[in-house]
Amino acid sequence: MNSFIDIATLVALFINTIALIVVIYQTHIAKQSLTTTKKSIDDAKTQRQLETLPKFTWVIEVQVQLEYWKKDLQEKKDLLQKGVDEKNNEMFKRASDIRIKSPKDLSLNRFLYDNMPAWLRELWMSGAQYYYDAIAPLPYVYKDEKQNYDYAESWIRERCEDSLQAISKLLEYLEDMVPPVILSTPASLSDKDFLRD
Repeated sequence: MNSFIDIATLVALFINTIALIVVIYQTHIAKQSLTTTKKSIDDAKTQRQLETLPKFTWVIEVQVQLEYWKKDLQEKKDLLQKGVDEKNNEMFKRASDIRIKSPKDLSLNRFLYDNMPAWLRELWMSGAQYYYDAIAPLPYVYKDEKQNYDYAESWIRERCEDSLQAISKLLEYLEDMVPPVILSTPASLSDKDFLRD
């Protein structure tokens, strides 16, 4: 009876050892797979950056424009919220004083639009739509020397917030498009200064 328990123990030990070896092997394979996947993602990112390099100035232009629109909306939102909280007529007046009366007032560059890659043009125009959608109705928060609290609160909670979230999402698409080393290139000389005739 004792030898049967010893044999069963040895068999169980042998099976556990094999199971442990299989688990270690699977862990090793999973680690290799993760490393390969990470390298593949990094390679794809590098490839995307290199493909974008000839047009990186346009990417920067669009990124700067989107960041400006986001900052402008955030400032208007903060000013209007303060005006609502403090019942401050002057803040309503300042928040509603905008120069954007039509989409053309955004003054987007036609040359850039015609020559930038289609995907970048779509991001740019989408950002312009969201910005205009939020900024255009702002004059109605202060009309005929009266502040419209209900409309201001609705603008803050819905229209402005929706546009801010959308523009933030668009900016995420542009992250890491241009490698930081290119963005930091010294700009004291132009390209043609390095070329012989």
